[in-house]
Amino acid sequence: MYLLALPAWELEHLWSVLQVLRRVRAGDPETGELHDLLQELEQGPLPCTVDQCLVDLQRVVAVLTLDIPAVRTLATALALGGPRDAAAHQAYDEVEAAWAAVGAA
Repeated sequence: MYLLALPAWELEHLWSVLQVLRRVRAGDPETGELHDLLQELEQGPLPCTVDQCLVDLQRVVAVLTLDIPAVRTLATALALGGPRDAAAHQAYDEVEAAWAAVGAA
């Protein structure tokens, strides 16, 4: 497991990209050029549809914004670098279950 802390502005940019992809999928005429570009990328060596990009980014954002007590317990245990006690192991299990619930694990 990796612990990653993002500055708020980086997370806000990810949210912005997610919102634009949602607009592309909805057929917003203002996103026509981006839609065309993404259509071309679907034919590339690593094809990814708009829907798949949207699903993947939603999972990333869900994990990065996971704010439950277990995250704070686990972050503290990892930051301190000490032995992992029962609380840290339980927190890990809770975080993993939460990630699985959003389809990220």
